[in-house]
Amino acid sequence: MESGTSKSLVFTHSLLLAERLYLFARLRFMAAAGILVGGLVATYVVGIRGIHLWALVGASSFLATYNVGIFVAIHPRRVVLAKSASRRLVSVAHVSILLDYVVLSYCIWLVGGARSPFLAFYLLHAILASVLLSRIAAYGHAAVGYVLLTGLVLGEWYGVIPRVSPEGAVPLAVDRDIRVVVTVLFVYFLLTTVTTILTTGIASRLRSHELGLLDASERLERLADLRRSFLHVVLHDLRSPVGTVVTMLEGLGSGVEGNLGEAPKKRVDRAGKRLRGVLDQLRSLRVLADLETEPLEGLMAAVNLLDTVMAAVDEHQDAAELSGRQLRAVLPHALSPVRGVERLLRDAVANYITNAIKYADSKGDIVVRVVELGAMVRIEVVDVGPGISPVDQTKLFQEFTRLVKSDGRCGKVAGIGLGLSIVRRIAEAHHGRAGVDSQVGQGSTFFIEVPAATRVRA
Repeated sequence: MESGTSKSLVFTHSLLLAERLYLFARLRFMAAAGILVGGLVATYVVGIRGIHLWALVGASSFLATYNVGIFVAIHPRRVVLAKSASRRLVSVAHVSILLDYVVLSYCIWLVGGARSPFLAFYLLHAILASVLLSRIAAYGHAAVGYVLLTGLVLGEWYGVIPRVSPEGAVPLAVDRDIRVVVTVLFVYFLLTTVTTILTTGIASRLRSHELGLLDASERLERLADLRRSFLHVVLHDLRSPVGTVVTMLEGLGSGVEGNLGEAPKKRVDRAGKRLRGVLDQLRSLRVLADLETEPLEGLMAAVNLLDTVMAAVDEHQDAAELSGRQLRAVLPHALSPVRGVERLLRDAVANYITNAIKYADSKGDIVVRVVELGAMVRIEVVDVGPGISPVDQTKLFQEFTRLVKSDGRCGKVAGIGLGLSIVRRIAEAHHGRAGVDSQVGQGSTFFIEVPAATRVRA
């Protein structure tokens, strides 16, 4: 387990590095264009004299050329690289930063050297190294940058490197005071050191937390897989024997094995009713497991909701009559099809109807309606009952939530509080939504909306 986690973290770090390299490669193209355009504007628009324009063009071309290699290597295959060549990615980062320092030093020399207003870009590259690489590597690149800066400043001071002083870009006075040189080097040493320390510290913490979150996410996903597997095993092992017992009890109650006395028959009927409730709960768990494991997109097809709703209504007519209610459907003559899984949509409608039979008042009818609202098709189950308060409505579609009415009815109705949460998940799996419109004392309208199919897919 730990070995797998370690490999996963290495891959994740490599993938993040590849993404950052790709981002900085794009920024490097912008920098190359900026050098070229900046040189042209400074020469022909601003009127700065003494700029070696062709030298800047060469630096821009060199920057763009080696960046093409980095961009091509990272862009189309950055995920593959992250999996198989972590060290190569780190090498690319090292080389690119070093070449950037060289190009930067050359361009700064062309625009004033030690007096250039662009000296602060050394700090930018120190930050870049801190983001891309480890703390030690970042310190190494910061040291390289500072060595190049020191070489440029001392080289100009001792005359080893000729001074370039574009008029209008840097002061023309030639300052030969060694104290100025020491001050410049000391200030940039402090700036480079402090910037590298702060940036690497922040980057290290961010990388650590980022990888920690990804590791935790992977562990949670593995636990979720175990839970789903366990759920499937339990459902498979329970449904068959419970169904068999229900069938046997129904046979006993109907007198297949001989007439039972009144008291034994009541016990058998009560046991059968309880076990049928268990089967309903197992059916809900099966739907929940399907929503989590089955690739629903591959199962979706054009569904005629009129047939689906009528099938659900017909299936629950007897239960409604036994409870003293009338269940009826109000359907349009024609309706656009929806794209979905017919079995799941039927389960959602059946859940609403079952709840209405269980909880609504016996004095009113239960009406199932289907209406088309623009691009959406809406199924409604309307009951005349006590209604639901706004506070309780916010809890209804959460898992394992059951509301207790003032008459205590919910406490006497079988269930585990999964039904409405499953309806919500079915609606979301179909890119729709589920909800309720209700006022206390005025009944409730439970609905599910799903998009109409714009075209039937094969």
